[in-house]
Amino acid sequence: MSRKPDWQLGFVLPNLLLEGRRPSSPELTLGLEGIAIVPASDPRVDKITKWSEPANRFLNSFHDGHSVPITPAVLIVRNDWHSEMNKKSEPVIAFRNAVAVASILPARARRSTGQGGGEALWSDAFDHHAVELSLDGSHLDLFSPALSSYYLPLDELSLTCDVRLRRCDPNPIDEHLAIRLGQAWNLRYRQGRRGRETTKLFRSLESAYEALAIKAKHYSSIYEGGLTTVPWTTAVQVLASPRARWVKPSDCTDLIGRAPVSSQSKLHEYTFDVTQDGKKKTLNLPQRIFDHIYKARSKFVHGDEVSLELLLPFGEEVLPLPSLASSVYRMALIAYLDEQWPQPKNDLTDLVRRLLPNRYYENHLLKAIDR
Repeated sequence: MSRKPDWQLGFVLPNLLLEGRRPSSPELTLGLEGIAIVPASDPRVDKITKWSEPANRFLNSFHDGHSVPITPAVLIVRNDWHSEMNKKSEPVIAFRNAVAVASILPARARRSTGQGGGEALWSDAFDHHAVELSLDGSHLDLFSPALSSYYLPLDELSLTCDVRLRRCDPNPIDEHLAIRLGQAWNLRYRQGRRGRETTKLFRSLESAYEALAIKAKHYSSIYEGGLTTVPWTTAVQVLASPRARWVKPSDCTDLIGRAPVSSQSKLHEYTFDVTQDGKKKTLNLPQRIFDHIYKARSKFVHGDEVSLELLLPFGEEVLPLPSLASSVYRMALIAYLDEQWPQPKNDLTDLVRRLLPNRYYENHLLKAIDR
């Protein structure tokens, strides 16, 4: 075995298609230098496979289910970063969650308005394979809650991607969100600022990752669909939770209401009078959508009588709540990031990154009343 390379193989993500689909660099980094998701053909990965025969055989064992070889994506970490993070998995998973959210939210918004195609719409595309390379590169291990296997035999090793979804391109990413999440990741995992602010953010992203997963184990029953409101509600509640008491629905809608929206946005045209936390309030459209998500969540988890109308509060001909939830969450996320880590008002690059994707999210939310 040759000298250990500068980068460590973290996880393999076989359902991401990063190779040969755009002229610019295919790596996903959140603006960070020592951690990235790249195709297995990346020169840094090539050094890993030359150093470790198990890694080489592992990465060359993937096919599409029809014996056609595929090049998986891999999450790599530079050795100095890996050591400084005490070789823990939490920073790596938190990075993966942030990349997934910054990729999937804009893709869902574009798809709902008839744009885009071939992008990552589900977090399952970012799930890591259960097989992992040992830190010393000498063998493969398999980790799952149901099975642990050390020194996994390499003979005839043949692995497929997840056939429930096609291999997809996670771009174009929401650059503004990606950079902001990368900055927060750096604060927490590189600078050691593990306070309440970053804890809430990455807990919320993990819940959003769960909300974005495919829920089709029971032929998409109404109960299965309704339970998707649980992780979406949790993702917003974590961000909105005050320090000294339980979080209330109004905390969540207030946070969503503080998200920056262009003065020309059509979202300003729709308001709804509701009773929330025992008080009469006027909500805008994104707030009203979350209000419906919260109420549906309560009925689905408490055994109340439920119907399809709970998930279609704006009518049968428009998008259901689980579809709209991703863009509502993006508003809550941006509002939280702006409050915790304000951006310079004169940063033109940030302004362009912020405004460019907004029309996709706004058009997505307007589908709630677009009959």
